[in-house]
Amino acid sequence: MKKIIHISNFNLIRLKGCFQIGFPFKISNGLIRNGYAVFNYPDRDLCRMFGFGHQNWFAKRKLNHHLLDYCRVMEPDALFIGHADLIEEETILKIKDMFPQLKVLQWSCDWIVPGAATRNIAALKSKLNVADVNLISTGDKILLSQFKTARNKVGYLPNMADDALETGRAFEQEDLPYDMMLCAHTGRRQFCGQDEDVEQIIDESLDKVKGLRWKLAGLKNQPTLNGFEYVRALGQSAMGLNLSRVNDVYLYSSDRLIHALANGQQVFLDSRNGFQDILSEQEAVFYQTKEEFFDKVRYYKTHPQERMKIAAAGHQKAHKEFSNVAVTKYMADVLFNENYQPHKSWQIIL
Repeated sequence: MKKIIHISNFNLIRLKGCFQIGFPFKISNGLIRNGYAVFNYPDRDLCRMFGFGHQNWFAKRKLNHHLLDYCRVMEPDALFIGHADLIEEETILKIKDMFPQLKVLQWSCDWIVPGAATRNIAALKSKLNVADVNLISTGDKILLSQFKTARNKVGYLPNMADDALETGRAFEQEDLPYDMMLCAHTGRRQFCGQDEDVEQIIDESLDKVKGLRWKLAGLKNQPTLNGFEYVRALGQSAMGLNLSRVNDVYLYSSDRLIHALANGQQVFLDSRNGFQDILSEQEAVFYQTKEEFFDKVRYYKTHPQERMKIAAAGHQKAHKEFSNVAVTKYMADVLFNENYQPHKSWQIIL
């Protein structure tokens, strides 16, 4: 049985946002179900502890020394690193010196558009010399290629569902407290090819679709949703708007996409992002213009049986093909099998 140390932000101190259904827990749970021994290493939590509540230089130094000691004791076969910006490349090199057969997989669920995602790109590039595999939640091969080196693999990492964590079943009910859900920060996002203020989009929808009941968080003076409160709200909303910062990058989405699908919402997607290649029109709703979006929201609001049918199919796809068991098996296979050959359309490897 291979031992994996998973270094990421498990957010056990701050308890903000939807941390319990984020990538870190889902990846660890999926790997365990695939037979790996997984040890979660919460880098940001530990750094705050070492720094008396702060991520200062002393805390970072202590954190990196502690990780060396932890690996020396645990003798891992692999490191999975997700957004672990506090861990230095030099530290991983020292771990590799201790364990020459060690494999390192770096994963990221942030966007990687040059000129807009400078910080995310820099963070990924800082570990290219030590990562054997880099998996990123963007399917665009040109964008992925900026992380390709002679010694590593780069590929697509889809959003994944976890049966034990995502338990909403909104598709089972005709009448729910809310018609449409969106949790986001205020500001501008790409909508139908144009940058627009999110709250303006909401206002326009209320004008175009009479009686539309929104479940909002972080918008229109509504508080954010944390922990299970967020999962509960997903199961109470019939439809979900998948509005990322950009919506024209191939197979890129924030994880609100899988949250909506996996909790039984009928999800609305901009057709510019290419998700039609992995989700059919029987599993999600695609739009290209504002008029098409408002027309489809209006239609499915008044035709709940049709909405429920599409949402149920989307829910099944999320929990089967994109379960964390299936996705983490793919992650581990790419890392441990040098001759791995993709067999699904979304398994994009450079």
